[in-house]
Amino acid sequence: MRQCLSLAFLLLVSITSAAEQVIVFAAASTADALNVIATAHEAATGVRVVCSFAASSTLAKQIEQGAPADVFLSADQRWMDTLATANHIQTATRRDLFANRLVLITPKERPLAVRVEAGFAIADAFAGRIAIADPTNVPAGTYARQAFTALGWWAALEPRLAPAADVRAALRLVELGECALGVVYASDAAASAHVVTAAVIPESLHAPIRYPVALTAEAKPAAAAFMARLASADAAAVFAKHGFNVSAAHDVGPASRERVRVLTPEEWSILALSLQVALGSLLLLAVPGIALGWVLARCSFPGRTLLDVLVHLPLVLPPVVTGYLLLLLLGRRGPVGGWLHDLGIDIAFTWKGAALAAAAMSLPLLVRAVRLAIELSDRRLEDAARTLGASPLRVLFTITLPLATPGIIAGLVLAFARSLGEFGATITLAGNIPGESRTLPVAIYALTQTPGGDDAALRLVVISLVLSLAALAGSEWLNRRWSRAAGRVAA
Repeated sequence: MRQCLSLAFLLLVSITSAAEQVIVFAAASTADALNVIATAHEAATGVRVVCSFAASSTLAKQIEQGAPADVFLSADQRWMDTLATANHIQTATRRDLFANRLVLITPKERPLAVRVEAGFAIADAFAGRIAIADPTNVPAGTYARQAFTALGWWAALEPRLAPAADVRAALRLVELGECALGVVYASDAAASAHVVTAAVIPESLHAPIRYPVALTAEAKPAAAAFMARLASADAAAVFAKHGFNVSAAHDVGPASRERVRVLTPEEWSILALSLQVALGSLLLLAVPGIALGWVLARCSFPGRTLLDVLVHLPLVLPPVVTGYLLLLLLGRRGPVGGWLHDLGIDIAFTWKGAALAAAAMSLPLLVRAVRLAIELSDRRLEDAARTLGASPLRVLFTITLPLATPGIIAGLVLAFARSLGEFGATITLAGNIPGESRTLPVAIYALTQTPGGDDAALRLVVISLVLSLAALAGSEWLNRRWSRAAGRVAA
């Protein structure tokens, strides 16, 4: 009886805790200030405030899909308009909290002299790439594109962009020294000790940067009190301290919704680049993958277990972690990337980086398939060939690999399909650069984060399905053809 009462009490406590928890979805640029306000609110009321920070586009899409958010703080009026149209927010609670400014930043140890004026040759002022939040869907990137277009800079800078998932990711690229120049909000620049502001972009060059906030349609009652705190003078002081312009905030009408369409030529370009990256990935991993599969299947040596673990590590590591480690290794400041850069070879933010990231993620699949195929082949045939005087190399190429060919083909097909679908490591190491690293999964992600981009994303999803089915069908056809040929030889 006592145990039942204890369980009932714990259940009641957990239900009460869930009811007294406020979940806030907020633009990544508000993280520092909002964490301070959330901590103060929790201390004053006892209500826990859980904040999820990401690009406004990502958060809005999650709310559309039923994510349990109580408050939405966006860096873009369009996404708030989108949720309002679909009745996902309580429009009566919507208001603008504050404004922000766009700035150009450089690494602290490598400052640049930049003038924000139409006649300034921005492309000649620095070498390398410019970090920017993805201009296709992230508000900071959209504002930057508007400003660069107004200045006449866009055509010169677009091929040199390094699009990031959000404005904080763009800031990080400049902090790491991977990009000589970046575009972020003034509040983000103020939060970092590793960058300096090279220039402030005039507000007249882009749409007003306003941060609307509203309760979601499913908001819990406790969320109203947190909304009131966000609108208080104390919160305004915190936002101002973190670089936001509280006095400039004012209510604005719904922004016009621009429907982004992916034109057929761009779709073909994305498809061609994806195939190029996937084939490049196969070229990189085919020989080492088959060799590693043979070594793990046929050789015994000290450290074999460690090698096995290292080969299969990408299967269990989050892809973003793998991509970040590759970026640290192959970026311009990395031990390998810096040496290659001196030789005129850049890996990060190129299609070569995308192929390398895909190869790193696909290698375990190829090694595993080859290893199993070799382990299941009849070793007595290899022993007989050696007894007859065949060299180890001849045994490998005339006995072992032919017997394992179906497994090798299956592994190569799996690696190719995995390379086509690679996202996390690719976007971390190679970014989302049109014509350079915007592969199918990266393009689909960008379109799903764009108002009106669902139709174009669906077309690319269909293309991905067709490619995957074609790869699997081709693998099956090759296996059957090889089996029939092997049967004729045996007969």
